[in-house]
Amino acid sequence: MKVMIDIVTHIEDHLSSDLSVRDVSEYSGYSTHHFQKMFAAVTGLSLGSYIRRRRLTTAANKLKHSSERIIEVALGSGFESQEAFTRAFKKMFGATPNKYRKSSSDFGLRKLEAITTDLIGHLRRGVIDMKPKYQTREDFYVIGPGKVFERANTDEIGNLLWPEFLNRFDEIPNKLGKIGDSFITYGICKEIWKENHIQDHFNYYAGVEVEKETTPPQGMELIYIPKQKYAVFTHHGGVNDLNLTNQYIWGSWLPQSGHKLAPASDLEVYPAEFKPESDESQMEIWIPLQENPKTL
Repeated sequence: MKVMIDIVTHIEDHLSSDLSVRDVSEYSGYSTHHFQKMFAAVTGLSLGSYIRRRRLTTAANKLKHSSERIIEVALGSGFESQEAFTRAFKKMFGATPNKYRKSSSDFGLRKLEAITTDLIGHLRRGVIDMKPKYQTREDFYVIGPGKVFERANTDEIGNLLWPEFLNRFDEIPNKLGKIGDSFITYGICKEIWKENHIQDHFNYYAGVEVEKETTPPQGMELIYIPKQKYAVFTHHGGVNDLNLTNQYIWGSWLPQSGHKLAPASDLEVYPAEFKPESDESQMEIWIPLQENPKTL
């Protein structure tokens, strides 16, 4: 772990210089082949992809928060020309640097944050199964309360929304998914799309599956989840480090998976026996995918 963090720090310190995979491997003290295998096994990302995506994430931040010209951002991010930078930037963010700078959205889901000690430890402990299973779920209905949240401020999901849902759980009629004395419950993240881009705020619902055409109690909504193919990840443990699992899925796995995200809700699926604070619990995160994979 110490070697990995030293390497990540070295990469961060040299993102604006002529940094290659060979340079980083030599700095690690391992052979180029050995270190690249080790890096990919630990982080779920190839070394080359990590360097490129970190450079582009840093460039995106400069575009939003500085007055540097695009050519200056490009050269300062290790690209030889503005044209090469624009091609790579558009591939990662779905917009040209100029359009991104003018947009009101930060495209936060597409960014790659620097790998941390916490994330490496999270992956090494096996808190998340790094390879998903694939499943198609038939359409179903969920009832529960929901609210719009900013990505940078989601504390109220666990502190207010879920307690509200659980306190009013008995008000919901026609519930399905009962196992023993408890029910399977769902966290539903419904993205807000504008000009084909995910925004920095989203709808989140806490709910339980119900029969079709069930009337929701006041202050709750009936949500229709269409038939959809998903990549299903298992998270082992409670909710305290769920953010690290999501960081791996969205920042590492999805960009390299060859899959394209479908414009559908992603789901948190909590089994009936789930205990939020227990390391012995487990739950699933369902990522909606388009049927035809995208070749990267």
